[in-house]
Amino acid sequence: MEQHARLDAQEAALDALLEALDVPAEVPQDDRVARLAERAPGYAQYHRIGHKRQAAYRRLTADRAAAHRAYPLVLAALLTDDDPSSPRWFAQVLLTVGGRRRLQEELVAAVAAGDPLRQVCAVGAWRWADAADGPLAERFPAARREAAARCVDPWARERLAEQPTGRQ
Repeated sequence: MEQHARLDAQEAALDALLEALDVPAEVPQDDRVARLAERAPGYAQYHRIGHKRQAAYRRLTADRAAAHRAYPLVLAALLTDDDPSSPRWFAQVLLTVGGRRRLQEELVAAVAAGDPLRQVCAVGAWRWADAADGPLAERFPAARREAAARCVDPWARERLAEQPTGRQ
């Protein structure tokens, strides 16, 4: 899956979340971003996404009732974020309002039956889901292996493959 398509999906999920939360995303003008975007296509959008993610996170952590209501949209935003670190913000919100087991079940389901982007993002989010031993921890690597075997997208297949260190 191409980077621009992943960023478009992530930004659309964040826009839907922000709209539901009635939160404007203010992205300050920064000449450095424009200069970096000249050398790194997609950087301006990546930067904008970061501001949107933080605006949503601030609202969700300040208003637990809003976080409960927006759970499906927060999950959708989490499952479009393939960055290694940023999923921790929304995973934290989901853990707080839905619990560890619910989030882990959602991530296993996304790996087992999601599209390639959702599968990859669920794999990335697993490390932030406070994973523990037990049936879900056993189902996750099995779902990951099956998804990698079925995957035809080279970008997704590489990310779904088991890590050489055995880390899930």
